[in-house]
Amino acid sequence: MRKVILNLHQLFLLCSSIILIAAVPSFLAGDDGIEFSLLRYGESVAGALKNLASPDSLTLYIHSQNMIIEPMPVNLSYEFVNEIYEIPLFPEVWDIVIYTLILLLISFAAAFILAVMLGWIAELLPSSFKKAALRISELLEALPDLFFVFCIQLAVVWIYKKTGFLAANPFTSSREPSILLPVITLSIVPAIYLFRLQLVLSQTEIEKDYITFARSKGLSNSHIVFHHLLKNTISELSIHLPFIMLLLFSQIIILEYLFNLNGIIQILLSEQPAETRAALLMLIAFPLFAVVKGVKLFIKKERISNAS
Repeated sequence: MRKVILNLHQLFLLCSSIILIAAVPSFLAGDDGIEFSLLRYGESVAGALKNLASPDSLTLYIHSQNMIIEPMPVNLSYEFVNEIYEIPLFPEVWDIVIYTLILLLISFAAAFILAVMLGWIAELLPSSFKKAALRISELLEALPDLFFVFCIQLAVVWIYKKTGFLAANPFTSSREPSILLPVITLSIVPAIYLFRLQLVLSQTEIEKDYITFARSKGLSNSHIVFHHLLKNTISELSIHLPFIMLLLFSQIIILEYLFNLNGIIQILLSEQPAETRAALLMLIAFPLFAVVKGVKLFIKKERISNAS
């Protein structure tokens, strides 16, 4: 019961933070530019709370640019007018939210599995190789996300030009959404971070008494790594899962523009009501929150069952 209350409290804090963040533009933006106003911010927060209570009333602003042609006999000229259309938020955004969640969750799973597998392999190698792997991971972690994006896109285009084989769609079009390359790009940086962290944690774990006792019993190195060292380091890695989710979400802000993805970031950064931003953020944050809690619970149960 205590765990349930704690999770509900964390969920409440998450919802409150999302609503407060979604209303920040009203605190900054005035009629004549930047104009700080706590009153306007409070009204925006209150309005968001009221509208979120009735999801059917939530709306989405669609920004379009229409071309107007001057009638004859005036000289032929063109004028582009920006217009905003207001449509119901649901079910318009379900496809966009599901697409974004698929990218985030698959990237999360790929990064975690890849980091664990590489960590297991590194532990079976000599210590010199493990030190080299740690230094390389530190170097790769220092590189910006854009470096990996451009390298992967250029590699796909180069292979296509040389062989005529398109390994994956490098950009999203109206007919073919890009999934494989965004997933690979999203999972690289979290995988490197988790791999480096696992190597650091293993250096601490390997000096503990239970590893020495296992070696004194004549157990093989692979058995010790897989059945003892790896399980304990994975348990420690689970503490960093919320940070990994935040890292993935921050990366997708850049990837949506570079891969022309049809995700929620472009909607969040456009002119939208505070309640619309809050609803979209909640639709993304709640599943990620549930996944993190589920993975932690699974790892904890596995550790208890192995200890008993």
